[in-house]
Amino acid sequence: MKYVDVVNKAKQQKRPKSGKIKFKDCKIWRNGNQINLWTYWHGYQLKDIDEKGVDILLVGQDWGNPDRIPKVRKCLEDIQSGVEGAQYMSDASVTDKRLVKMFKAFGEAIDITKVNPGMRLFFTNYCLGYRAESETGGMTKTIMRQDKELFDDLVRAIKPKIIICLGKITYEVVVNQVAKDYIQTLWEGKPYKAYYHVDGKDIPVYGVAHPGSRGYYNMGCDENRMKKAWDSIAAEYYGNAKK
Repeated sequence: MKYVDVVNKAKQQKRPKSGKIKFKDCKIWRNGNQINLWTYWHGYQLKDIDEKGVDILLVGQDWGNPDRIPKVRKCLEDIQSGVEGAQYMSDASVTDKRLVKMFKAFGEAIDITKVNPGMRLFFTNYCLGYRAESETGGMTKTIMRQDKELFDDLVRAIKPKIIICLGKITYEVVVNQVAKDYIQTLWEGKPYKAYYHVDGKDIPVYGVAHPGSRGYYNMGCDENRMKKAWDSIAAEYYGNAKK
């Protein structure tokens, strides 16, 4: 299955009722050709993705309400329309601003505010639904697992070398394991780690603190402490690349 086939499959899927969270059909996403709106930050640029795959698949929980920030919505529409110079607003949220800093673990030349960040990156949320009401809260692993088949298809299509999950719930859903002492492990400067098994291959999966407000608070409001887990991931990534 190619990447475009995964996107088409996602567009055909009907989203069931999901407890307290109400999802709505997202027109701006349907008008595009990517698996997730976050992919318009990194991923959509890789026209050879089926042949060359990606270095890092970054996985968040869910996008939230697409109407929350009109400026972001406008920039997404501009990217889809091919407006010259249009790119994702990497300073629109605290989460995105901290991600810019975290990715510096892979080298000072890695700049995710640029269209060409210096690595082959792909961003998506595990839950592919778009909220109709509240921006956050109420997410469960049961709701997220509704998109397991699509996530599996995505991994097969884009063949990431490693997967980085933002937050405990996302990590647990991706690896299908309970992560005990998740925050304690991150406080020690180590990411949580397991493997994603697909088609006979074992892809390293790392769990880090979510770069949003809650994850920042859980890490003692210390970005340097948050980044230590990323430094560890980068060291292992480059160490394996030399083998």
